[in-house]
Amino acid sequence: MGPVGHASVSTVVGVGVWAATGSLEAGALTLGVGVLMDVDHIYDYYQMYIRKRHDKFYVLFHAWEYSIIGIALLASVFYHPLFLATVAAHLSHVITDQLHNHVSPLGYSIIYRIIKRFDAGTLSPKHDPATSYWRLLRALPYGKRLAPWFQRRVAEAKGSAEDSPVLGLGPQSQDD
Repeated sequence: MGPVGHASVSTVVGVGVWAATGSLEAGALTLGVGVLMDVDHIYDYYQMYIRKRHDKFYVLFHAWEYSIIGIALLASVFYHPLFLATVAAHLSHVITDQLHNHVSPLGYSIIYRIIKRFDAGTLSPKHDPATSYWRLLRALPYGKRLAPWFQRRVAEAKGSAEDSPVLGLGPQSQDD
């Protein structure tokens, strides 16, 4: 799911957290965490487009285990509205990504990813690194201007310019 989708879901969850806790700060934090959690994709983009390695899938902040630990802490020993906001935002983000993205059922388990050595082919078999950057470009102002750079990186990694998408708006998806 892209930034707009995460912002929409996080806004709804944030309003719920605000209503449940009475803390406007907790509601706002839910929105921030729910969207900014995707900062971990920067490392994956670095691996794909700078180091030209398309064989790994890291997204280190995307893991069910973090939400499970957070829920356990909330239920047993530590409650704070801002911590509740963080856990709710993280959980909603991982749920929507699990439902929306082409990741194996255990793909968002950090333990499973470690066991599988972050192998992209196992964790996200339908992921196509040759087109994955388009969502990022559409989210950035003037992102279209970066398209040729990404296309060259993909072509170099694949060894053929024929495999890169044509310049334009990129693959369209109703999910964006």
